[in-house]
Amino acid sequence: MLANRNEIRYTIVMRFAFPVAVAILILLSLPAIGVLVIDSFGYGPGLNTWLQSFSGLSHQLALSLPAAFVLLAVPLALVILHLLRLRRQPLVISSTLFWRASMDDMHANALFRWLQRNVPLLLQLLAAFLFVYGILGPRLHGATGSGRHYILMIDNSASMSATDVPQTRLDWVKAEAIKQIDASAENDVGMVITFNRTAEIRQSYTADRELLRTAVRGIKQSSSQTRLDEALRLAAGLANPTNSTENEASRPANADPSKDRTYVATEGIAAEVHLYSDGGFPAVNDFALANLAFEYHSPPVREKPDNIGVVRLDATRDEAGQLSVTAGIRNYRDSQAELTARLDVLNGNRAARSYMKPLKMNANASSEIEFTLPDPELPLQITLEGTSDSFSIDDVAWIVPAVARKAHIAAIGPKNSILDAFFGSAETRKIAEITRLASTDLTDPARYLDPARSGKFELVIFDRCAPVADSGMPRANTLFIGSRPPSQTAEPTPVKNPRIVGWAGVHPVTRGLRDLYSVPIAETSRLTNLPAGTERIIESDGNVVLLAGIPRPPFTDLVLAFPIIDDSGKWNTLWPLEPSFVLFMRNVVRAYGNVRDGVTTDITRPGDTVTLRSQTGKQITVTTPDNHTQSQDPSNRGEISFADTAQLGVYNATDGTERMGFAVNLLDAEESDLAPHHTVTVGSETSTSGEVRRPARELWKWAVLAALFVVLAEWWIYASRVR
Repeated sequence: MLANRNEIRYTIVMRFAFPVAVAILILLSLPAIGVLVIDSFGYGPGLNTWLQSFSGLSHQLALSLPAAFVLLAVPLALVILHLLRLRRQPLVISSTLFWRASMDDMHANALFRWLQRNVPLLLQLLAAFLFVYGILGPRLHGATGSGRHYILMIDNSASMSATDVPQTRLDWVKAEAIKQIDASAENDVGMVITFNRTAEIRQSYTADRELLRTAVRGIKQSSSQTRLDEALRLAAGLANPTNSTENEASRPANADPSKDRTYVATEGIAAEVHLYSDGGFPAVNDFALANLAFEYHSPPVREKPDNIGVVRLDATRDEAGQLSVTAGIRNYRDSQAELTARLDVLNGNRAARSYMKPLKMNANASSEIEFTLPDPELPLQITLEGTSDSFSIDDVAWIVPAVARKAHIAAIGPKNSILDAFFGSAETRKIAEITRLASTDLTDPARYLDPARSGKFELVIFDRCAPVADSGMPRANTLFIGSRPPSQTAEPTPVKNPRIVGWAGVHPVTRGLRDLYSVPIAETSRLTNLPAGTERIIESDGNVVLLAGIPRPPFTDLVLAFPIIDDSGKWNTLWPLEPSFVLFMRNVVRAYGNVRDGVTTDITRPGDTVTLRSQTGKQITVTTPDNHTQSQDPSNRGEISFADTAQLGVYNATDGTERMGFAVNLLDAEESDLAPHHTVTVGSETSTSGEVRRPARELWKWAVLAALFVVLAEWWIYASRVR
């Protein structure tokens, strides 16, 4: 009786075990089928978002959809082939009678034989499904445990001073960053980076949480624009290095640069990046997060921005010398606003005179307001009154009218009626003071050598003449017409009838020039051995340079290779008959003669470098808006580069004889827009505030590796049966 029961159980197991195993494998394939179907309808990205939020998984197909469906059909084909094999009916013939008795004797080993007969199919199905999942490209976005590296990137740009949250936006993100530090484990390693238009590492990697808290608390508000790219590059330099010291140490000394390769692979540091910002910066599209997990934290600001600000400030001077100041004002609110614009003429720290104009603005609209001043020599401040908004930085802007200054030019050479007409015109006299010298004066210390060497001139024009040696070159920019500097060479035979084939339209001296192709030229010199860094401003056929900008730091020597008129007084070119010639000469005078016409059009923002020039070559002293002074000695050209422009306001500069003030303003419509940014884009990733983007751990490699092991096992079993 017991033997019969065991036989019944055996029969049941034999009947259902194999189909159940196959059914389980088929059920395991259903998720893969579902993913492929969803991808075929174009919903793959949405599925990834759901999978990542639900289980931390995502996928990326390694093959095209048709190829993936073909691979998915392989397990089905295996099952069909097996079923066809089962339909074959054994027939009893005389040659098999002998073996029938032997098979009955081995009845006790039937279970083992069943496994031996069907395990290969099960392994084939398992390998096929593993390959299918490998093709799906599963990735795990898992959280890291203790011992992690994390980077706190804190935005301290101008918009973070907005008061639409308790205290300011910067105070909020600093408090949140400290919470992140407090939540870290003992062996977690953190770093603090602060950024605005530039980035700075406030605290390098450390496990000392108190040092990290101190670094966060010490972050100060700035008035700069917001740019994220430099901060990301700092973080990526540690997490995604492009080179390694081991690779450089392993590189052979005589390695061929054309066959460069990696000897030791770089190993980055996987890190979590916590971005604390209001998101008011341009998308960073050309960046790959790679080893960086990314989490964006933004202040809980109101949906409707509460701000009115000055976003543009222009100044122009009319014929009578009056200055017209135009301010562009933007209302970011969704309601109308009434306010007053006040323009103060500043004499030191007090308003010498004020002008008031009321302004009514529509919701989400821009407007302009204009003031005209009779004596525009003092700094000006425009203030918006009655805004009562959350962002006061952009309620004030400044402008410093430049002191009008003429160029000091020496024109040297024989008589030239064309140049005389240009220098004698009223327009040229407004912007330049001309000293006319003859070619014989080039060796006269009093008339040329001493003034030229002392920097009296900003621009020296040599018409068909040149100094005898380099020692006679002036401390100034130069324009050689039909001649060249002493160190420059040219072929002895001139080029006849050269044709202009191109010019650098963005160069200061050719800006605005048109129709130069039709300018006839009788002959020109062919300049040779031009030094490195030479600008080929106007060119002809056959590699002939008609106008070259030869560097002579800190000056530039412009060389016009052909004369306007020859020594006999005959015209060598008809260019002076074209309007472009006068524009060319005027560009040269303005660009290389240091002309200032009394109108400041350049916008200086916090962090910009300002170039100041002293005509006397004396030390320049700059007074910042908070009354701190800095002094710098000018370069050989009489210039200094002033970079400490972090504060908004008026900067006064002087060399003791001349005033050279300038103003630093925000004037940024994006920075003034306080609307919330719930998402930010970095490379191909778009992160939502509070959402975590962690580095993906590729799982497809493990699926393929497991499939290979299964294939090896199936092959071993098959080989054993054959033996």
